[in-house]
Amino acid sequence: MLHVSEEEYLRHYTAMRPSYEYVNGEVTQKPMTLRTLMLLAGTINAALYKYEQLVGGLGGEDPTVNLSRHGDRRYRAPDVAYWRADRNTGGEILAPPTLAVEIQSPGQTLVFLRGKCREYRERGVDVAWLVLPSRRVVEVFEAGRDGVALSGEDVLTSPHLPGFELRVAELFAVLGG
Repeated sequence: MLHVSEEEYLRHYTAMRPSYEYVNGEVTQKPMTLRTLMLLAGTINAALYKYEQLVGGLGGEDPTVNLSRHGDRRYRAPDVAYWRADRNTGGEILAPPTLAVEIQSPGQTLVFLRGKCREYRERGVDVAWLVLPSRRVVEVFEAGRDGVALSGEDVLTSPHLPGFELRVAELFAVLGG
């Protein structure tokens, strides 16, 4: 963990890959992107791209998102994010998205990732999905659902993404077996 000023983080760390995140002076590097994460993020991104073509908006992988409030300064980099067309995206450093997706990498604990999804929700993100490749489960965090696990033939939907659907089985099909 590194300690830098917010200005130094914004000037030097937001363009680096793998991404870095910032919480009140502490900079941490996200895990290296492994094949599993790349496949799952690509599948979610492709589904969001199709959705984007129908309803508009902006989506992508690994954006730097400003979740700061007053003196509590936070910048996160969800694995995938999507902003509805009617939502302010911000500038190069983006505003909280409609959807933030985290995909568990080796070494990342469920406690940490669930906390991050709850942080997203507390900081203005409408819905967060936590993708757990080893269990082939997606946990959903949004109003009325705090870590609800979906698997198999369950479908990822949200009132914040009207018309969007992605079957959990279809998401994990890219992993084979």
